[in-house]
Amino acid sequence: MSKSKSSKTLSLLLGAGAMAAAVAGLVQAQAPSMEQAQATASMADFMTRIVQPTSDAVFYISRTPPADDAAWRELENKTLMLAESANLLLIAGYRQDTEQWLQDSLLMRDASVRAWQAAQARDLDALVELNNDLYTSCENCHMATR
Repeated sequence: MSKSKSSKTLSLLLGAGAMAAAVAGLVQAQAPSMEQAQATASMADFMTRIVQPTSDAVFYISRTPPADDAAWRELENKTLMLAESANLLLIAGYRQDTEQWLQDSLLMRDASVRAWQAAQARDLDALVELNNDLYTSCENCHMATR
C-alpha cells in the first residue's frame, strides 16, 4: 500500500472512530438516569389528587364494596396506582432522605401491592384486613413529617 493510501485509510479510520465516540457520547448524554427522575406536582397536590383518592378506595372498602366486575376493575386500577405512588415517593422532589421515610414508603408500597392482588382476586376480606398496614404507613409518615 502506498504511503498516501495508508494516510487516507488512517484518516478515515480516525474520523470514523471520532464520529462513533461522539455519537456514543450523545446517546449516553440523552439516556435518562434515576437522578433525572423528579416530582412534577407539589407534595400537597400529589397527596390530595392521587394518594388520598386511591387510598380511600381501600380505607372505605367495607362501606362501599365493589358490586360488579366494573367496580372491581376500578378498584384494581386504584390499588395499582396507589402502589406505584409509593414508588414515586422515592424520587427527587418527594423523597426525604430519612430512614423513617424509606420505611413508611416501603410499607405503603407493600400494603398497596397486597391490596392490588386482593382486588384482582376479588378478596374483600383480605382488603379489609390490610387496611391497618396501609393506615399505619400513612399515619407514621404524617406524624414524622407534618
